[in-house]
Amino acid sequence: MFDTRDIKWVFLDLDNTLWDFDANAKEALKELYERHQLHLHCDWHVDAFINLYQDVNAAYWKRYEKGEVDKETLRTARFYDTFNEMGIPAALQPVNVWQEYLDICPVMTILMPGAMDALKKISKKFKVAILTNGFEKTQQLKLQSNGLLNMVDLLISSEQLGIAKPNCEFFETALSMAGVGANEVIYIGDNWHTDVIGGVDAGIVTFWYQSNLLEELNALESEVVNQNSITEENESDIGGNDAWDDDLIFAAKTGVLMGLVDTENDMDAVTKLEDFYGGAVGDWSKFSQWLCD
Repeated sequence: MFDTRDIKWVFLDLDNTLWDFDANAKEALKELYERHQLHLHCDWHVDAFINLYQDVNAAYWKRYEKGEVDKETLRTARFYDTFNEMGIPAALQPVNVWQEYLDICPVMTILMPGAMDALKKISKKFKVAILTNGFEKTQQLKLQSNGLLNMVDLLISSEQLGIAKPNCEFFETALSMAGVGANEVIYIGDNWHTDVIGGVDAGIVTFWYQSNLLEELNALESEVVNQNSITEENESDIGGNDAWDDDLIFAAKTGVLMGLVDTENDMDAVTKLEDFYGGAVGDWSKFSQWLCD
C-alpha cells in the first residue's frame, strides 16, 4: 500500500463524488416540469419524467465519452428525445429547455454528505485537482456556487483536453499539468469504469467513492454468496464479516468479489487493481481524517 507521506496532490471527480449530481438534477428537473406544466401535455408524472430523462441522459453521456456525439447534441437531444418518448408533440415541447436546465442545475447546492468539510481538510494539506468529463464552464459554476472553488488548484475537464476519462491519456495529461508523478497522487471518483478503471490504468492509487457503501457491499456480498464464489481463502482476504461493517475502505483489493472484473479473461486488469485500487470510500469525514491525520 502507498505511503500518504508521498502524496502531494489529491485528484477528485466532481459529480456524485463531491457535488450531488443526482439530487441537484432531480430538483432542477422538477422545477422545469412545473414551470412548463408538462402534465398538461402528457400522462407522465414528474417522477416518471425524471426517471426517463435520467436514462436518456446516461445513454447520451456514454456516447459523448466515446466521441460518438458532440457537446451540443448531448445538451439538446437528451431533452427532445425524452419529450418525444413522453408523447409530447413537437409544437408543445418547451423551446430552449436545455438552456434553462443549464442555468438552474449548476447553481444548486446539495453536496455529498461530509464533502465540504473533507475538502477543507484535504486542501490544507494537499494540492487539489478536479478531474471531470463535465463541461468546464458548468463545472466551474458548480464549484463557485457551492464555495468549493477557492479550495481547488486545478480544474481539468474532458472538454478542455479533448479526451475523456477513462482514457489513460486524460490522466497522464492531468499528472503533467500538476507536475507530479503517478506515485505522488491519489484519485477518488464514484464511477467504477470511468474513474476507478481509468485511474488504475494510469498507475494512480484510486479509491471508489460510494455514498451508499454499506448497502452496496451488503448487496454484493449476498450476490457473491449466492453464486458460491467465496472460498475460505478469499474470505480471509476480505477480513471476514467485520469487513462488511467498515464504511471507510473496502478490503477486497482486486475487485474480484465485486463481480466487476473478468478474472478469467482480463488478468491484466486484476493485476492493476491489486497494485493500484485503494478501496471503496463511504464516509468523507472518516476518509479525510485517515488521509490527513
